[in-house]
Amino acid sequence: MKKRDQAPPDAAARLDWKRPGLGDWQRRVVVAFTEAALADEDDQGNLVPGSAEACARAVRWMDDALGRSSSDLRRGFVLLSLLMEWLPPVMILAPSRMSRLPLGRRVSYLEALESSRTGLVCMLLVAFKVPLGIAAFEEGDELASTGFDRPGTASRRRLVVEASP
Repeated sequence: MKKRDQAPPDAAARLDWKRPGLGDWQRRVVVAFTEAALADEDDQGNLVPGSAEACARAVRWMDDALGRSSSDLRRGFVLLSLLMEWLPPVMILAPSRMSRLPLGRRVSYLEALESSRTGLVCMLLVAFKVPLGIAAFEEGDELASTGFDRPGTASRRRLVVEASP
């Protein structure tokens, strides 16, 4: 079995089960999704995947959260992962699984899911995008890019104080 990239256990979580929530194939799907969801353009206009740190943080969080969840939720996420992996032939007519598509095609696939007229297809995207987005933008440069002006969520805001006359 492969060693997984997991955060060191903290004291608050010492009683939690330390089981992974994602299988290896699910991890590949989640990594491919996160790279495409966080993709941006460089100065030359070329598409670049999301930062490795943000992607790793989001995937690690999803793996941990699903590992701590109920077996019903884990089984449900297996179904969602299967759908996310195998819908590109239907949505963008790409004869490949999502995790094997190049970055540009993955971004097109996510845009097709987002603009779908079928609500359940849009909800498939949301089931991945919301939890992974929260974890990805929770710290680091991604947090600063949102305009959040604190070093962490537990610290006070830095307010500009005017000098009194």
